[in-house]
Amino acid sequence: MTAITFWMLKAFGLLIVLSAVSCIFEVPTLNDKMKCSYGERGSLTATCVNATPAYFKLTLYKFDHLDETLKCLNCTLKIIESNTFDLSGNMIRVLDISNSGVEMLKPKAFMGLVFLQHLQLNNNQIRSIFPGTFIGTKKIEQLNLENNEISILVEGGFAELLQLSVLNLRSNNIKIIDPRAFSGLQKLVLLDLGFNQITDLHQSLVNLTALEVLKMEHNLIHQLSGSEFSSLANLYQLNLSANLLVDNFTIHMQPGNQLKSLSLSHNQIEELKFGMAHLDTLEELQLSFNNISDIGNNMFEGMFSLRQLELPYNNLSQFKTGWFSGLPQLTSLNFSHNHIEEIVISSVFPLRNLHFLDLSNNALGTFDYSALISRLPGLTYLRLESNKLPCSLEDEMETEFENDNFKFVLEDDASTRQVCALPPASKPASTLHDTCMVDKSGSVSSLDIIIFVVFSLVMAAIAVLFYLQFLIYKGVQLTRPKRVASTVQLIASEDDHREDEFVNDRV
Repeated sequence: MTAITFWMLKAFGLLIVLSAVSCIFEVPTLNDKMKCSYGERGSLTATCVNATPAYFKLTLYKFDHLDETLKCLNCTLKIIESNTFDLSGNMIRVLDISNSGVEMLKPKAFMGLVFLQHLQLNNNQIRSIFPGTFIGTKKIEQLNLENNEISILVEGGFAELLQLSVLNLRSNNIKIIDPRAFSGLQKLVLLDLGFNQITDLHQSLVNLTALEVLKMEHNLIHQLSGSEFSSLANLYQLNLSANLLVDNFTIHMQPGNQLKSLSLSHNQIEELKFGMAHLDTLEELQLSFNNISDIGNNMFEGMFSLRQLELPYNNLSQFKTGWFSGLPQLTSLNFSHNHIEEIVISSVFPLRNLHFLDLSNNALGTFDYSALISRLPGLTYLRLESNKLPCSLEDEMETEFENDNFKFVLEDDASTRQVCALPPASKPASTLHDTCMVDKSGSVSSLDIIIFVVFSLVMAAIAVLFYLQFLIYKGVQLTRPKRVASTVQLIASEDDHREDEFVNDRV
């Protein structure tokens, strides 16, 4: 019994030891947890799962000409050391290590990827790009660093990327850009710096002579001296929306530039009086969601190619046709969601190419459509919904434009509230001409003074005439009784004479 018990205890102990050993070896191994495999036939994609930086050289998978794309899933690549991807025989053109927990890139991190063209590093925790990081990868054309934690762009961080055409640095924490941060990027076409904390560009863009698209939205830029973009002769699109620009800034382009689209929406601009030079190729100007209450004279001077002008969600109280003189190519105007109460016809020359005008969601009380359309003969679509216009206006306009190729909207079909109203009894007309307007300061125009003087003189003359007529009438009344008395006496004397003659005859 004792021997049996001994052997049972010994067997039980051995079982415990074996269980412990098996638990130890349950740690993920290269063979059963980390693996690289080829995708579907013809995909030209190799996928590595749960890999660490060291695994790429230890894997038994052989990279060859069929592996044009290497994609990493659920990888843990905190620090990418030098030569991590120096894989014999590889012809990788696309490397996707996004969402891989990358925090640091050591110099020569991508050495060996001599055919690499697209590098996806987005959605990691990279804090900086140091000089030498991309040594050995001269063919990279697109680099995606979106949604990382980069705060400073140091000098020469991208110097080796001589073929780079697209650089995405969107949604980082970039505050400072070294003036030579983009040196060497002579072929860069698109630069996305949106959603960062940049306050000043200094001269960091001067060497990007091939740049066509620059995205700077949602930053902290509050001042532009004018020279930041002057060297960007090929710039096609510039987005500066959602910054802190007020009024005193300048956008100066060199003659012969190619700028077509400029967005200044969602800033803090109050008056359109800032400086813009050599924008003769500009076709689209976005100024929505600002605090604009006034537009300076000749603000759009020189924008001969402007086709679309967006000014919704501002504080304008007037709409003047004269603002757009000198814009022969203008086809679309959006002034919706302002506080416009009057339309001022002040232009000499009509805007013949304007087809679309949006004045919806304003405070217009009356609307002289004949006067407006006389300056906009090419208008085909007019939006006027959500104003204070009279209900009768719709019938009038339907009758007027029944046979014309002209569409207008006066009612908001999605709204349940009343969209038209009876015109106020004594409210002045909302469509005016500049020649009879009262000055903003409250002073009266010379024409009004002349009218008042003439009216006063006429009234005085009428009063004098009435007074003279009264005097004449009174004089006639005073003299009339004497003439009656003498006549009575004359008649009486004649009667007495006749009576005497009658008595004598009787005698």
